[in-house]
Amino acid sequence: MNIHNLEYFLAIKEERNITKAADRLHITQQSLSEQLKKMENELGVELVRRGRPMSLTPAGETFSNGAEQILNIYNETLESITALSGNDKKKLTLAVPITDMLPFLPGLLTGFSEEYPDYHIRTIRIQPKEAAKYAREFDLYFSTLPLGSDLEHLPVLEGDSYAVAISSILAERIYGDSWPDVEAELLEKKEIGILREVPFILLRNKMDDVVLDQKIIFQEGGFDPTVAFQSESGELNSTMCALGRGAYVATMEYCTRRFHDKSATESDMLLYPINTKIDPVVIALSCRKGKRLTRADRAFINFTKLYLQETAVRKFE
Repeated sequence: MNIHNLEYFLAIKEERNITKAADRLHITQQSLSEQLKKMENELGVELVRRGRPMSLTPAGETFSNGAEQILNIYNETLESITALSGNDKKKLTLAVPITDMLPFLPGLLTGFSEEYPDYHIRTIRIQPKEAAKYAREFDLYFSTLPLGSDLEHLPVLEGDSYAVAISSILAERIYGDSWPDVEAELLEKKEIGILREVPFILLRNKMDDVVLDQKIIFQEGGFDPTVAFQSESGELNSTMCALGRGAYVATMEYCTRRFHDKSATESDMLLYPINTKIDPVVIALSCRKGKRLTRADRAFINFTKLYLQETAVRKFE
């Protein structure tokens, strides 16, 4: 039995399906099934109950815990040896939410590459709820908290509130000459319900449900929004908002970064803070529990904190 066998078994455990685990490992289903059978023969016990979904036997659970510990020690040892040799890891795999390309990410990655030209970053997209499951496939994951206790979280931006973005063209088309009065009330009360006549763009998750923060904000406003457009992509939704299709609710940080650098189609964007009982958003870089941060990890975390602080747009102009 070797390190690869342990990795194979943990993939089976996490996917609960031989075909999915084989696809993830980039090997054939037959090969993975044979490896599993060899492990069971070597140990003399059944590790997995075949079924849909597969499940671990008590022996499989014990083996899984041991495999996790062994792989953690193995990876930490390799990283320590690399650090001692003076050739600390030069590559960093950064995971980001699958629903959106973070608006600050292009500038952040460009700035980091200029500051640390020897480091190379590749990005992958992972659903937030699957971050812990695939934690071995990335070094750091950009997330909003809470994300779960199976990962360690290093906050890089705290206290982000919510706002609603709307194009002036859409606002004036709906409210006409009364828009200045509506805007004044919105600025004073900061209540989303004031815009109940406006169509909204909704962000939906993989299960086709409106994401929780938007759902709560509309419930607090006391109305069900008229839906102008909806998708799983925050990037697409914000573009549709900029084109005047509907208003969009997101964090202040997201809105100011997304709409502050105004293009020709975004020159008339308006942004208003809104009151909500939702706790302020915390953006973090997360990693698997027990992971020893490499030099590249630490450099990226520190650079990200400074970048977000120095480039934050506190007021929409």
